[in-house]
Amino acid sequence: MSAISFSGVGSGIDTKTIVNALVAAEIDPQRAQLSSRKTTLDAQLSSFGRLKSALSEFQTTLNNLKTPDKFQVRSTTVGNEERFTATARSNAQPGDYQVSVEQLAKSQRLMTADNAFASSSTVVGSGTLTISTGGAYDPDLGNGFTVNIDPSKATLDDIRRAINNAPGNDAVTASIVNVDDGNGGTQARLILTAKETGVANALTVAVTEGTEPGLSALASANLVESRAAEDAIIRVNGLSATRSTNQITDVIQGVTLNLKSEEPGAEIDLRIGTDNSAIEKNVQSFVDAYNKLQNVLKDIAGKDSSGLRGDSTVRNLSSQLRSLTSGEVDGADPQARILAQIGVTIDKDGKMSLNKSTLNERLDDDFNSVANLFTSEQGIAKRLDAFVKPYTQAGGLLDNRTEGVNSRLRMLNDQQDRLDIREENLFNRLSRQFNAMDSMVAQINSNGAFLSAQLASMQW
Repeated sequence: MSAISFSGVGSGIDTKTIVNALVAAEIDPQRAQLSSRKTTLDAQLSSFGRLKSALSEFQTTLNNLKTPDKFQVRSTTVGNEERFTATARSNAQPGDYQVSVEQLAKSQRLMTADNAFASSSTVVGSGTLTISTGGAYDPDLGNGFTVNIDPSKATLDDIRRAINNAPGNDAVTASIVNVDDGNGGTQARLILTAKETGVANALTVAVTEGTEPGLSALASANLVESRAAEDAIIRVNGLSATRSTNQITDVIQGVTLNLKSEEPGAEIDLRIGTDNSAIEKNVQSFVDAYNKLQNVLKDIAGKDSSGLRGDSTVRNLSSQLRSLTSGEVDGADPQARILAQIGVTIDKDGKMSLNKSTLNERLDDDFNSVANLFTSEQGIAKRLDAFVKPYTQAGGLLDNRTEGVNSRLRMLNDQQDRLDIREENLFNRLSRQFNAMDSMVAQINSNGAFLSAQLASMQW
């Protein structure tokens, strides 16, 4: 409010208190009404936020149940993980296999000849190195790269650095070791190690000599093979398979084998099964998220403080969720047509629970029927996800309701701003009027006093 002073000298009345009371009598009811509406709208925003969070959490659990590849989690058991480990995808067929690791895949290693270079600072020569994999370099195949060696940077260490930093080098790593030369001294040997295993990734080094001869010492013909490139060889149920890597993904469908050590002829048991514990965990998460969502809906619908008591959206969500969850699935196995048949039940209070023993029995008896109950086109998880999605998606039902509340809040803030201006204007207008009245009373009192004095001084 404006800083208007009040004297009250003329009238002897506390005019400031009167003005404040008059302003409050007109403004406070309107301010209280706006405040009440804001409290309700803020509560609605909070309720919609809680609801969307609970729905999103519920939808996440559906994602782990609505498709076969997510639902059909596979387990692997390896008889000896010192030889290999295994992971299985959903398309892996449960069953037993015998696997032996006959040979590990190895990367080729080449090194310079014995006593070819005294140290890493020894000048080798200039020119061009062409390093390729799987045979001679073929531009059409793009199976290699070139390294230009300048005469000013032609030491063994310069060449090591040039190879490692060469554009397009994804095939080889160059290093230098300083070892005994056999005569009481030391020598430097450049080592080229293929980055990939397998015969197909064996290295070939071609040299074009430059103005400073000597680079041909690094050509394949002059290098020593300290380790040959080898393919991995495994036997599965007596059948042989050869691959260039120790991570084998295409021998047993849906199974990745990570080879660790070789032992020819030693058969290791590999069992692929259904991972009931992972499925049980996903179903339990679904149950917990459903109960949390229903509790949020019940809390919002039942409290005035939520701002959404009796809201039709909330009522529809709660009833539809229960109906879609407890209803039969068309085309499902007669023994797994509703959730209750696999151990998921809803009591009279609407709380969902999971009987883990019943679920695991059904999984062991007929895994596919349980999977279909959730993952088929009319399955529980798919139809619930389709129902929830319009509420949670960007620009969906809840986003629209939230934006509507925010729009009303913005209008409310504008109304509060206008009310503040009106309050100030009313205060200033009343203040001026009461101050004018006070001045007038003061003037009248002054005139009365003057007249009284004049009358008293007259001689009658």
